[in-house]
Amino acid sequence: MDKFESQFSDLDVQTSVMEEAMSSTTATSTPQDQVDQLMKQMAEEANIELEHDLASKDVQKLPDVSAKERTVVGEEDAQLAERLRALRPAT
Repeated sequence: MDKFESQFSDLDVQTSVMEEAMSSTTATSTPQDQVDQLMKQMAEEANIELEHDLASKDVQKLPDVSAKERTVVGEEDAQLAERLRALRPAT
């Protein structure tokens, strides 16, 4: 029984090392442009419109939030935090 457990443990280690080696080589050996092209092709086949160009480096800015909106959000956060404290048991 001890021999079986030892062999099983060795096999488990060998399997995990092999899986890690395989996943790292396939992830680094796949060209990015082919991945992008495949994603675009699959999106076209599924009639999904990609919202951004994968190769594009342009980042759209988020809309500016007014001070009034920040204050409202801050108040909501404070209220939610207070409700959470009330729900937690006293320790």
